[in-house]
Amino acid sequence: MPKAPSIEKLLQNGSAEWNRLRKGGQVPTEHTGATFTQLFSANADLSGLGLVGSEWERCDLSKINFRDTDLSNAYFHGGRLQDCDFRGANLEGATFEKLKLLRCDFTGAKGLDDMEMDDVDMDRVVGLDGEEAPPPPPPPAQGITAFTREQREKALGVQANALLMGEPAAEELPPFKPQDPPGSLFFRGLKRLAMPPLWVLDVPGLRPLVPQRMPPGSSLETLYREAVKTRLENKKPMADPAVVDKAQKSLRMGAKDANVAAMYLREVGVLPLFRFATAQVLKGALREEVEVDDLTGSIDPRTTGALLELRLTHEVVEHLQEARRRLSATQLYTALLEAGFSPDNNWDEALESSEAALELAQMATGDNRDALFEGFQVFAALPEEARLRRLAYLAESVTNLELVSRMPEGMEPSWLNGPETRECHEREMTYVQSLKAEDIPSKVAALAKAELGVPEGEVPEESDGDLFIHLRCDVCGKEKLIVQSPDE
Repeated sequence: MPKAPSIEKLLQNGSAEWNRLRKGGQVPTEHTGATFTQLFSANADLSGLGLVGSEWERCDLSKINFRDTDLSNAYFHGGRLQDCDFRGANLEGATFEKLKLLRCDFTGAKGLDDMEMDDVDMDRVVGLDGEEAPPPPPPPAQGITAFTREQREKALGVQANALLMGEPAAEELPPFKPQDPPGSLFFRGLKRLAMPPLWVLDVPGLRPLVPQRMPPGSSLETLYREAVKTRLENKKPMADPAVVDKAQKSLRMGAKDANVAAMYLREVGVLPLFRFATAQVLKGALREEVEVDDLTGSIDPRTTGALLELRLTHEVVEHLQEARRRLSATQLYTALLEAGFSPDNNWDEALESSEAALELAQMATGDNRDALFEGFQVFAALPEEARLRRLAYLAESVTNLELVSRMPEGMEPSWLNGPETRECHEREMTYVQSLKAEDIPSKVAALAKAELGVPEGEVPEESDGDLFIHLRCDVCGKEKLIVQSPDE
């Protein structure tokens, strides 16, 4: 039979896996003489184990349960123990040397008189012979302290070599900050790129660094980005009549670039003459992106922005939750990679050490850690710019969809077919209101008689579930009343 993995190997694979095996009774309780080197672990349940003579060299332990554990003659050297529970543990002959104890509890521990402590920095430690905790130290330095032991040693070694060679030391590795908003993660990531890519102009709400030069072109996408760049430089974009006509035509025809057309008109301050004519195209494009089976799949902010600008709310808000889910996963993965964690390097331990990270993980996949891991593998394999683009696009799209969700009801009727029936003077008629059959006599009696032949003062027959759409031409004032039945 193959030899069972040691406790050292099991803990290196993550506390979640260890706790699962421990709960299922699949690991022994006796681990005398176990040796742990540079272990980064959080929330592991080591209660009641036999760890006599165990050695813990430069380990970073957070929220470890040592309750009633036999740690006699154990040796802890270097590293940090934070929020660890030693209540009832046997510490006879144990040694703590050159490490930090932060908010650890030794209440009821045995063998404290025979325990040695040498050069130990204690902060809010309780249960050690009733002695008062020393005053708290100054706030810890950010950067390397947020990393695994291996990463810290490597970073310190690189900096030391640089100093020996007379070269300036590189900046410290950044801390793990999943609590930062997506805009902050995006801005820090953008600074690492040599030059801002053109697509940053698609997310003006994040206030990105602006590309210095724009390539020539006459497509609506290029002209839209030029308008955004002009506005971000605190200048006023000017409307080109020929381009405005091109954008209005794109909306009327429901072309593939209708989303960019709507956004261009917004940037130059021109009202779109067509809304409903392009609704199906925009909503179809959004639906296609949402249906892609990818935890961090991008959602084009120009599509969600066009839906917001054209006030096309129907069947759009239902996608907001999926967009938030993807943003949570992308935000979490970006913060992990920024801090040096990877799918193969202690990311699960880092996750357990942060409330903000756990909240993002819960929003992304619930309790399904396998799905979270698989999503991280896919995301980490992407080029850095592609990862940054997904983060930015999702952040901007979530903002757009949240604004759409706050629009009042009735902004758009669910009826969308046949846009030509709503056109007058080469533009769509303006939507006025949606009415039920019982509202007809009191609100649009004359119009109902002219358009539908309903006698004034009477309710349309057999129209209990129908919706009546009231439209008006902004040019000539002509009005229409069109019926939408539930089965249409």
